[in-house]
Amino acid sequence: MRNIYLIFRRDFLGYVKAWGFWLSLAAVPLFLIIGVGFGMFAASSSPVRYYTVIEPSDVIARAVEGEFQQRAVAAAEEAVELAKQMNIPLAEAEEQLADAVGERKFVAVPAPARSLEELRPWLTGERMVAGPAGERPLFAALILSEDGSVLEYWSGDVNITTLKRAAEIAMRDMSRRNALEAAGLDGGFLKEADRVAVKVPAFRLTESHAGEGGAEVTVADRAPSIVAVALAYFLWLMVFSIIQYLLMGTIEERSNKIFDTLLTSVKLPELLAGKLLAVFAVTSTMMLSWSLFAGAGSAFAASQSPAVVEMIQPFIAAATDPGLIIPALVSFILGYVLYGAIFMALGSLCDTIQEAQTLLSPMMILLMLPMFAIFIAFQDPGSPVIDYASWVPLFTPFLLILRIPQDPPLWEILAQMVIMAVTTALIVWGATKVYRAGAVHGAGISELGGMLKAAIGLKPKTS
Repeated sequence: MRNIYLIFRRDFLGYVKAWGFWLSLAAVPLFLIIGVGFGMFAASSSPVRYYTVIEPSDVIARAVEGEFQQRAVAAAEEAVELAKQMNIPLAEAEEQLADAVGERKFVAVPAPARSLEELRPWLTGERMVAGPAGERPLFAALILSEDGSVLEYWSGDVNITTLKRAAEIAMRDMSRRNALEAAGLDGGFLKEADRVAVKVPAFRLTESHAGEGGAEVTVADRAPSIVAVALAYFLWLMVFSIIQYLLMGTIEERSNKIFDTLLTSVKLPELLAGKLLAVFAVTSTMMLSWSLFAGAGSAFAASQSPAVVEMIQPFIAAATDPGLIIPALVSFILGYVLYGAIFMALGSLCDTIQEAQTLLSPMMILLMLPMFAIFIAFQDPGSPVIDYASWVPLFTPFLLILRIPQDPPLWEILAQMVIMAVTTALIVWGATKVYRAGAVHGAGISELGGMLKAAIGLKPKTS
């Protein structure tokens, strides 16, 4: 144990003393803060854009304006509904409702001219048009054709289609309303029909008391699945992070003949165990630091709004549930050792960075396959594809975590853990052989095929 500790301490201190470690540690919180701040700034600083409608009357202008008002009200009502699910005080949600209704990014202004050619100076920004936000260029013009069958959309910016889409919906609704009125029905007939339509709330079955069959689905009911996805991605991110440390560290020690010195003092299994523990400690330090940052951010948010505490409680309860956390810990440990042994063994066969780069592509593909499976599981955790893929040992560490909230049979959980443990043991055994051949005997990537054939009992061809 002392030799393992000494190898662990040497490698761990070597990693954490490097500037790259501290830069990586600070990069994620820094980029997160910058990204959130940038997103909030972009949303709040989005400019007000003026548009005008050229038509004989103001029917179309009123229809487009009504569409924007309906969008604002609908978005705010969704926020209110979400606030109810999260137990956020309705006063805050209603205040957001009022803000959303009053906030507009597209504002109609009187037409400074009546034809496209005359409007060109305003559309190109050569001249400004007055409006509620001051003088600005005319962003777009909606021009009704002479026969009234086409509403042309003219704008110098082809990337922003919000106004065009709003006009299309407004024209569709106006056409439906006119058709209803022509048939002798009120223009609001469809909206009234939608209002009285049968609602379809979601409920979950529970082992309840007599007379109670279940409860309406809330965010708290989805918390275990969300936490499981977060844990699976957490493991994937940790495995992804070890590639650089294991590959580069192993190449450096091989090229500098450090292995020869180390193996005079410790045994090869002790060397491998110490190195795996060191990289695990490095990545765990990074993940723990990021988790503490997230916890501090949540605590700050909770201090600003007590409703945040109620919102995050279901996630804390799910993350501390033994039924989820125990399989997750087993998957974490075995998954890390499994992939770590693979990467370390392959790194021991490389003499240069160029050789290591040839291994990165297959390694990336190997790691992207579990990520695709995580994405599928997030969309449909009960998919048969996930059930079958979770029996593949390379996928099991990630998918077993994702399957836990779906209450799979206990025998499947235990069987997959056993298969994962046996596979990890076999890979560690094979990785030790490869590591010995590469680190001690100087074998290279070109000899990997021969070693694999020898491992399964095939004799390599001799020239």
